[in-house]
Amino acid sequence: MRTRIALAAAALPLLVTGCASVPPTQHSGQKVLSGSSVTPEASPTPDPTPTADLTLGYRRPVYHDKPRPTLSSAQQDAYGDCPATQLTNGSKGACATLLREKLAELGYYDGPTSGRVNVAATNAILRYQRSRGLPATGNAGEQTWYALASEQPARSEDLPPECTIPGVVLCVDQAHDTLRWLRDGEVLRTVKVRTGGFTTEPKTGKWRVHATVTGFYRVYNKHRNPKSENYGSGAMPYSVMFDPNMYVHYSADFARRGYATASHGCVNIGSKDDAVWVFDNTPVDARVLVY
Repeated sequence: MRTRIALAAAALPLLVTGCASVPPTQHSGQKVLSGSSVTPEASPTPDPTPTADLTLGYRRPVYHDKPRPTLSSAQQDAYGDCPATQLTNGSKGACATLLREKLAELGYYDGPTSGRVNVAATNAILRYQRSRGLPATGNAGEQTWYALASEQPARSEDLPPECTIPGVVLCVDQAHDTLRWLRDGEVLRTVKVRTGGFTTEPKTGKWRVHATVTGFYRVYNKHRNPKSENYGSGAMPYSVMFDPNMYVHYSADFARRGYATASHGCVNIGSKDDAVWVFDNTPVDARVLVY
């Protein structure tokens, strides 16, 4: 998108995906973004989720300040003063261009590198932050810059032990945008997914980060075409319901736009074949781990 998202967000079409029958809950760890104000990149405080089943020991990650990595002379020259620069949606300039170039090299961004940081770039920042275990704010501050400059590796793709318990488990890895469907500890299908990100409030049209809940859940219901207060019927086909506000479901928007946009918290599947398969093969009472 070449339009100025932060200054003219009203000109953009609203996302067509839906994320529940009621508006998503605002979590304490979410960061509100705008083009006119900068939310510092900080460590969010994990919030309680009453619907999560934590009996198997799963706990949300707690972000700790890590020692700043030492950059080589070449890395310092390549990044200059950018690690001291805070970028948010709507930012522009040489550091904003460099950020998008680096995210494009890593495969998180596919769009223009000049002009203002747009919605696609903000969602690329979020995906990169999740992949490196950084606070997912959508703003690029010192932690994000140093991770990029030092070429910090992505988080491990190893399955948490909660995913390998007996029965059916949907293991949603936000760091790698994947849902792995397991039965009795064996991965039988791996699906690319999209989770919450920088998008508009469904009723107010205001832009902010919508986070996907993390925790260990049970599937309490399934519906082929649930109605949403925000989007009506047809927005969330093949819904596997694990949280009152967030489902696993097929998303036509994800199929069409990919990771340039984001969900309002639901776990989106962009392949209808995959969505139907997950729906048909996931029983009520199956477990869901989102991490």
